Amino acid sequence: MQVPPRLPWDYILIKYFTDIGNTISVLGKGQDKMSKRKGRYEYTTPRNIKNREYTSYEDAPLKDYGYSDPPPQNLTKKFLKVFVILFISVVVVLALTNLDNLTSDNINHWFQYELLGKTEGGGYPVRFSGMSVDTGSFEVMDGCPVYCSDTSLVVLNSNAGEYLNAHHSFASPITKTGSGYSVVFNSGATAYKLISRDSVIYSGTTDKKIFDADVASNGTYALLTGGSDYLSELNVYKIDNTKKFSYSFAEYYVNNVSVNRDGTKAALGGVSARNGGLISAVYILDFGQDNYLQKYEFEDSFIYSVEYLNNGNVIAVGSEAAYYIDVEKNKQTVFEYDMRTLTNYAFDSEYGAVLSLSSDADGRSCDVFTISSEGKKTNETAINDKVLSLDYTNEKIAVLTSGKVTVYNLKGKELKSVDADADSRKICFSDSNNIYVLGTSLISKLEIND
Repeated sequence: MQVPPRLPWDYILIKYFTDIGNTISVLGKGQDKMSKRKGRYEYTTPRNIKNREYTSYEDAPLKDYGYSDPPPQNLTKKFLKVFVILFISVVVVLALTNLDNLTSDNINHWFQYELLGKTEGGGYPVRFSGMSVDTGSFEVMDGCPVYCSDTSLVVLNSNAGEYLNAHHSFASPITKTGSGYSVVFNSGATAYKLISRDSVIYSGTTDKKIFDADVASNGTYALLTGGSDYLSELNVYKIDNTKKFSYSFAEYYVNNVSVNRDGTKAALGGVSARNGGLISAVYILDFGQDNYLQKYEFEDSFIYSVEYLNNGNVIAVGSEAAYYIDVEKNKQTVFEYDMRTLTNYAFDSEYGAVLSLSSDADGRSCDVFTISSEGKKTNETAINDKVLSLDYTNEKIAVLTSGKVTVYNLKGKELKSVDADADSRKICFSDSNNIYVLGTSLISKLEIND
């Protein structure tokens, strides 16, 4: 799921100081004109009106009515200077803290949708474009739902209006997001698209079939494909589609990739066979070095997916256990499943991962727990029903069961339960108080304020 992500308060502050600055500026100009027309702003007695307690605008011209003691001429100029300094200071601070987000696409999006208030849409639930959307094609990009149906690639705003609706011909689309960008690829084929919230940045193809892809918050994206002389190959591109890095794998069939936030490193998971048994590996790559930084091997476990966390560490979810990797200390922590089956999982690059395990063959009676970005496991929460989908953000766990979304804190306490459509298949936090829900034909939005 989660540029650093764009913070809502930065736009509020900018709009606030901009409005105040403009208002003061207009008042200053008006008072400069007032000072040049002194007589108009001194109190005068209406002409030809004597000994009357009340007067009306019919008795004298409007120009004869005014106010005495106008504000000092330099007062508004002083206020204007103060607010201009404050405004510039806020802009500089926000620019430095969100440097990776200061792209032309993000600036254009902010101008249109934040400053001008462009919020088309009729509200949720909304029927999606096309006949079907797979769960792997539904994500949240910078708080906005993005999905790839059988015909269209669509990004929605908070009111179900369309930021983007682009046609595609992918047979098996998969969507991977990284803050303000998404890469959508045709799994097992060669075509892909890189998009922002409201535009298709690039459409292209590869020479080999695409296994997986990912994108950073600055638009740097990685394509993991089959190789000509190797088992797998990773190619990394800048947002302008110039190649940044390439690496080939000879020992493992590497089939999943996660790029870190600033697009400088990646974690990858792969599988192979050794001595008649299954063995998996997680690679840590630095795009500035020719060889891998680290490699971790795990016997008798298949790595389903990896996530490069914002703090520089990595979580890998496998068939038999989950693994937390402290990259700086070159240390790993193993979280065994204890004879239970993994039924669902989800990542949050800021907070960690959430998993559900079941000891029943039908996937019911699940135990849900999180692995934090610091590698700490929370207490397991028992869920009686089958877990259809999970998500995790800011110390909240959302669990989708049949017709219901329940939110828990990290101690397992239920915070809120909200009814959902019976055909709901996947949930994604847009923020800590709102969840988007994918159904068979609709996308819904649930408020879960506790």
